[in-house]
Order: sequence, then structure tokens, then C-alpha cells
Amino acid sequence: MSRSKTLLIALILALTLTGAVWSQTDAPQFAATVNGENIPYSRLVQACLARFGAQVLQNMIAAAAIEQAAARAGVSVSKEELDARCEATQRQIELQAPFTGVNFARWLQGNQMTPEFFRHNIYLTVLLEKMVADRVNITDQMVAEYYNRNREKLRQPDKVKVAHICVSDKEKAQELRSQILAGTISFTDAAKANSIDPWTKDIGGEWGWIAKGDDPFQQAAFALTKDGEISSVVPTRMGYHIIKRLERRPEGLPPFEELQEALKLNLERERLARLAAERRLQIMQSAKIEGIVKLGPYPISDQQPPSGVATEQ
Repeated sequence: MSRSKTLLIALILALTLTGAVWSQTDAPQFAATVNGENIPYSRLVQACLARFGAQVLQNMIAAAAIEQAAARAGVSVSKEELDARCEATQRQIELQAPFTGVNFARWLQGNQMTPEFFRHNIYLTVLLEKMVADRVNITDQMVAEYYNRNREKLRQPDKVKVAHICVSDKEKAQELRSQILAGTISFTDAAKANSIDPWTKDIGGEWGWIAKGDDPFQQAAFALTKDGEISSVVPTRMGYHIIKRLERRPEGLPPFEELQEALKLNLERERLARLAAERRLQIMQSAKIEGIVKLGPYPISDQQPPSGVATEQ
């Protein structure tokens, strides 16, 4: 689905939900006013329905069918479970921000998704996964066989494990670095008290393993020659960083014991995703869907678009 469609689907869902709450008397009359000309709220709804109403309806039908199947199976998702899954997904995006310059808010914007639309899709995904979770059975033998079959693919490049402190002000970063080098504050305490990275600050700035790359953060990390060494202040699109090298691991195939847990988790995730997709297809094939209303085309306006203005096909 294109990004523009995703945004409009989210918008239509929001309009639909809002319309269910508003009464006839307190619904907004106008969506916007342009140079004194009002755009009626009803026209906004019609325009959205005319362009992507059918797709939105199909999504709503799928959501209803999945939720009904989950209810029959006695499956539900608690707020805590959903919060944890959404947070984990957000964390994966945020941890790449120093390299990509894209934090979670920008990621949503770039994919033209609202937080509510994102959260609802995660909710449906978790429902499907919980319906098939009991069929995911990855044994230690299966993991070992995978390791032996994929030894070359599992070879890892030269990596360093780092911690970092990120602040928004260069002078603040330089001041913190001086204090750390002088021993007046530990790196861990400085990270906890000052870092703007919400995913690493509470654990003393510990980031994890990174590979070589052309990004300034990666270059600075690999320029450190010994464990415990502190970098100079490194500017990225996220802010100003102080990087500490914790450990370096040369290129090669890690031993099975080191990869076993991560490999098992990845294999479980792959199987879970495959089973969830199959379950979704089964649900939709068995669902009895009736009375689908015709959603368009709607006559939005008798006026033609101004000359030179392109309309989306």
C-alpha cells in the first residue's frame, strides 16, 4: 500500500470514529477555510470515501473478522502487552536514529501513519500471533542444524560494543566529556543524568554492537583503539555524542553457544509470522461477508480542478 493511501486510510478511520462520537448538533460544520471559502466537513468525508473508501472498508472487515476469530479462540491482548510490543517496535526505530536521522515521530510521518493507526495494526498482528503461538516449536536441535547449514551466512563483520551520551548542545557535550576525563563524574552517571536518548540513558548509555560504516557515529566508534577509550564530541542528525568503546570483536563466525539464543528467537519469529499470515488468510476465506455498501464514486463537486493542478489517479 502506498504511503498516501496509508495516510488517507488512517484519516478516514479517524473521521469515522470521530463521527460516531459527535452528534448531529456538535459535529464540525467546516473542515477548513481557505481565503474566506469554507470547505464543509461532509465534503472532506466524501472526498476520502471516494478515493480510498473501499480499501478502508476492507481493512475494517478484516479487523472485525480477526477480532471475532480471536474472541472465539479465547485470545485477547492486554494493554500491557500492546504497550510492550509498540514500545519494542519504536525502540528498534529509535536506536537507528543516529545513523538514519529518523526518530519514531519522523518514521510515522515518513510512512504517513498516525500513532493510532500504527497501534491498531500492532494490535491485530499480536492477536493473530497469539492464535497460532502454540504451534511454534523450535527445538535446540533445529537451531543447531540451522547454525551448521548457515555457517558462512552467520559470519559477522568486525564490530565494536559501545555506550554513548547524546545531548542537543555541543558545548554541553564538551563540558561532560571534560568532566568524564577528569574523573569528576563517571560515564554511566553522566549518561543517566544528561543523555537525551530515552532507550539507553537508564542503562548508562549502553548501545550494543555496531558494525563499520560511513556514518560519523560509526567512524568515531571504530577510531577508538582500546576498550574504555572516550571519543571526542561527535555530531550526528540526532545530536552531539560522546562515545565509549566497551569491547571489540574481530570478524569471524561466533561460537554456537553465543548465537544460540538469538538464532532460536529469530527462527521462532519467522515461524510465528508465517503461521500468523496463514491464519489471517484462513479467517478471511471462512468469513461470511454480506451487505457491502457501494462506496463510490461520490460526486464531490461539479467544478473542474483549476488549470495546471494535477489530480491523483
